[in-house]
Amino acid sequence: MKACCNNALVRKHARDWAFGCGFLLLLLPLATQAQRGGQGFTQQFNQATVLLSTGDTITGPLALHRSEEMLTMTLNDNTVRTLPAVNVQSFAVQGERYDRSRERFYFDDFYSMRQGYYYGSPYFNTLPPPRRRERPDTTLTRVFRTYRWNRDNDYSDFRAPGFFEQLSGGPIILLRREGLVERPITYNGPYGYGGYGYGGGLPGRTMGYYTDVKDNFFLGLPNGNVLSLRNPKKDLLAYFRSHARQIEQYAKENKLSYTEARELAYLVNYANSLGGSKK
Repeated sequence: MKACCNNALVRKHARDWAFGCGFLLLLLPLATQAQRGGQGFTQQFNQATVLLSTGDTITGPLALHRSEEMLTMTLNDNTVRTLPAVNVQSFAVQGERYDRSRERFYFDDFYSMRQGYYYGSPYFNTLPPPRRRERPDTTLTRVFRTYRWNRDNDYSDFRAPGFFEQLSGGPIILLRREGLVERPITYNGPYGYGGYGYGGGLPGRTMGYYTDVKDNFFLGLPNGNVLSLRNPKKDLLAYFRSHARQIEQYAKENKLSYTEARELAYLVNYANSLGGSKK
């Protein structure tokens, strides 16, 4: 009887181990795909209006090639026009072709924030607070502007034009650049297998990877350059150092996060209302 029980237990462990191996094999192509995607992150939009550096505007479907700092647009005559960042002042887009493989759960509407909204603003007393989006809404308008930057290379003085999404008003503007990152799927994580995992079912065992979108924040300065917010709280307070205590108190009273895009936009708008920059 004891031998039968042991045999049954062995067979169960074997089935679970085989399932774990099969699950891991299914995840491996995803990891490879994430690596390729990180090098060539491209977003497609069904509708766009682009303001060129010449002052002219063109409209049509648009592809934003993140790594190359370049746009491609399909014009009315079905020709495709390539626009490097140096030829673009700004552009507004709608109708992103949503990629469900990316772990983006909602798109916030930053329209009010681009107008300078923040909690307690006297200019927005009659308007309700912007609602958080719980589902992707690709009808929202997103605005991008061209700034000069050193591609986050502190050892380079060379600044090339790049595309940044505008999330707040000015004169100091909160900017965002999205990038693809690989995040591990672990045995006991939200995407992990709940039985005996591959490798003996050790907690924390990496079983594969999935692709996620990471927000990187910057401050857009009036001179056309950007300041990277690698540590958003520390770097934001350092820039607005003459108002740092007021900003910290405001964030505390309103329970605002320095790493959440919409809430960081409120903080930048509030900082602007206090009289501007670090000087």
